[in-house]
Amino acid sequence: MKQIIQYIEDHNISEEEVAQAAHMSLRNLRRQIHSKNRTQVRIVLLLADKQNQSIDSIFFDEMNNQPISLEGLTINQIQDIIKLVHPELFMGVTRSKKIKDYNYNLETDMGDRMRFIREVVFSLSQTEFGKYMEVSRNTSKYWDEGQINVDKIFKISQSTNISMDFIIRDHYPLTLQTQGMSEALYLAVMTSCVLYRLRNAGSVK
Repeated sequence: MKQIIQYIEDHNISEEEVAQAAHMSLRNLRRQIHSKNRTQVRIVLLLADKQNQSIDSIFFDEMNNQPISLEGLTINQIQDIIKLVHPELFMGVTRSKKIKDYNYNLETDMGDRMRFIREVVFSLSQTEFGKYMEVSRNTSKYWDEGQINVDKIFKISQSTNISMDFIIRDHYPLTLQTQGMSEALYLAVMTSCVLYRLRNAGSVK
């Protein structure tokens, strides 16, 4: 992928060192990073951790604002925030008013994180999410199983603003990357998050 190649060049990182750390041959590493759809998750994790940077910062250079954490918000509140950012994902889809009680391992299972994004954050079926992402239902099903490469995660993040770090990293909170967000939208989302957290804190007392 061009973003990874550029990142390696800009930071003067040795491809040999990355290949060794990823436990793969230099030839295999080069084949992956020069491919449009074969780059494995562990490569970008290694690069980001080596430079102590977020994965989002490798791929998005138009983020003028800090990422927005949705940690501590209810599912309904998260959906309201997402509706502000991507209202098109909530148009023309019939949804149950009752949030389903799914069981997800968000801490250590990338497939569950993908399924959580589709089923809970956007309340979309595999067919609907596949259609939005311009892939087949079967491809969406593979994503739910964690069978997904970096180029597709990048495309999903571009299309939904869900942080690549949340999708890829274990033990990372649900977060929005702000690429493409106007200043007005960013402030609206941040304000909503603050108000929701204040409301949630008040309901605990």
